[in-house]
Amino acid sequence: MPVPFELVLKQPTHMHGVKKLTQILTKECYRATRDDDPLQPVTSDETVSVGGTVTLTCRVAESDNSSLQWSNTAQQTLYFGEKRALRDNRIQLHHSSPTELSINIGEVQLSDEGEYTCSLFTMPVRTARATVTVLGVPGKPQISGFENAVSEGSKVTLTCTSTGSKPPAKLRWYRGDEELPGRPQMVQPVPDDPTYNVSSELTLDVSRGDDNTFITCVVNHPSLTHGDKRSEQALAVLYSPDVQILPESNLPREGEKFYLQCSGNGNPKPTTFMWEKKDEELPPLAKVDGAFLRFEMLNKSDNGVYLCHADNGIGNNQGEYTLLVQDPMEPDSPDTTLSFLDSTTSPSSTISLPSSSPLDVFSGSGSDYSYSSPPDLTSTSIPTSPLPPPPPSPHPLTPHFLPPPPRLTCRPPSLNPPPLPSQTPSSPTCLPLQLLLPPPQASLPPPPIPPTPPPPLPPLLPQLPSR
Repeated sequence: MPVPFELVLKQPTHMHGVKKLTQILTKECYRATRDDDPLQPVTSDETVSVGGTVTLTCRVAESDNSSLQWSNTAQQTLYFGEKRALRDNRIQLHHSSPTELSINIGEVQLSDEGEYTCSLFTMPVRTARATVTVLGVPGKPQISGFENAVSEGSKVTLTCTSTGSKPPAKLRWYRGDEELPGRPQMVQPVPDDPTYNVSSELTLDVSRGDDNTFITCVVNHPSLTHGDKRSEQALAVLYSPDVQILPESNLPREGEKFYLQCSGNGNPKPTTFMWEKKDEELPPLAKVDGAFLRFEMLNKSDNGVYLCHADNGIGNNQGEYTLLVQDPMEPDSPDTTLSFLDSTTSPSSTISLPSSSPLDVFSGSGSDYSYSSPPDLTSTSIPTSPLPPPPPSPHPLTPHFLPPPPRLTCRPPSLNPPPLPSQTPSSPTCLPLQLLLPPPQASLPPPPIPPTPPPPLPPLLPQLPSR
């Protein structure tokens, strides 16, 4: 839309206002004539951060074989077609054709900001302008105002500062993931430089829960395309200890050793401990060892409430524990005790049996047994040393029993000898297997083998008389 000339006369007379008005008028004129004139160059505005690379492109819809040219803010020719005109290695040719001329400007500086002109040398000369905006990248924020630890309940004021931003950066405060409201930030322009320094303050009422908590200052700026910049400051809060007493076990028993430990989590850690028993003196066998109260041998008289006072220089606090000594653990007393020891450590083992089960003793081999029953035998001592292996059987009908390793088994009913008339059948008795088997017998000589008679001689032929 055309701008009335009267509006031009009403614009401010200072140079900045005239410059901006000129840009507006020029772009409006180009926009009005671009669709009607195929030889009118077309450009676009670009934004780049300090240190980056910007590409300037100039195009025409048709070509009359005239050359395109790029000029900088000082109207110095940068490229005329494919020919470099200014010796600046930061400026390189990107693309050149009859309808397009593109150049790259690398390692952009703040001084590169301004209007660049593309010209097509026809009669008359046609031009188009592109504005390059250079963003000043803010520096990493710096947090100050917290050099030493502060006491619980006090106030602390932190200041975050970032320099070199253009336009001015935005600062935000966080405690963990929670954003905190800071004071309105201050913006200060840098003398003889188009950048700004920004700062923000944050005041906190600290508590023990803030100890080792990180306070973060974050810088937001359009030049930070790959994320923001931030700095963290860990708070150190001094507070009195929280005290608790930890027992060695939850089931203290009479006659055992035992201790109580006084634990405090203050900042700094407590270094002074004092033990006492509520409404009584400490037991004579209880020894104070710093944070420990040790009992050499617990007694029921040790029952009661014990207190520990811990001090870390910031404050002190106490914890308590109620000691209740349990009865000593009673050993097990089973009716039947079987103990088998290795023959290398003990030559014999003892088998204790109930008096209601007398020990049956038998011996023999094969089916020939001799049986006897002691009248009132309640225990016996049986050697458990390994027996020597029996000799090989001299006769295939003579059975031999290899002694198995000592183990407990019940005698099978088939091996129980019949009870005597004066006895009643006894209940099954469990003994080592080797006691249930007949002991090996001495080897018997083989029976004599009768001599085999010689075979009969064949009958003699009758002798014929001699002739």
